Amino acid sequence: MSETDHRNEPHVSPGELRAALTPRGEVRRNPVLVNEHEEMAEAEIRQLKEALEHAHADGSELRVELDAIRRSIDASRADQIELRAALDAARGDAAELRAELATTKAESRERRNALEKLANAGFFKRRKVISDLTGRGVL
Repeated sequence: MSETDHRNEPHVSPGELRAALTPRGEVRRNPVLVNEHEEMAEAEIRQLKEALEHAHADGSELRVELDAIRRSIDASRADQIELRAALDAARGDAAELRAELATTKAESRERRNALEKLANAGFFKRRKVISDLTGRGVL
């Protein structure tokens, strides 16, 4: 069946082909451009124009609202930056206070030990303990 059977195929003569391709007297109009109901079209065009004007008005209102929201977001971002800077400063202050507290605790512990050592020293050894503690800067 590699060969086609030409007897079953319809035959189109060159004349029939020319007749089919020649332009007809009546030109078919584009249905998009046909205006059969002009009064309905005018009303629809008017409605579309009004809708477009309304959309433009809404668009300008939305732009104003969008600009206000953007300004609000920018202000919030600036506040956030300031708050983060204040938080970092507070964390630095807290770290300094923790270091100072640790130093104070160590000094207090050292003085407590020195007083305990002084209290436990006998009458004759107190002068030696006092001079030792003074030399270290505890007293």
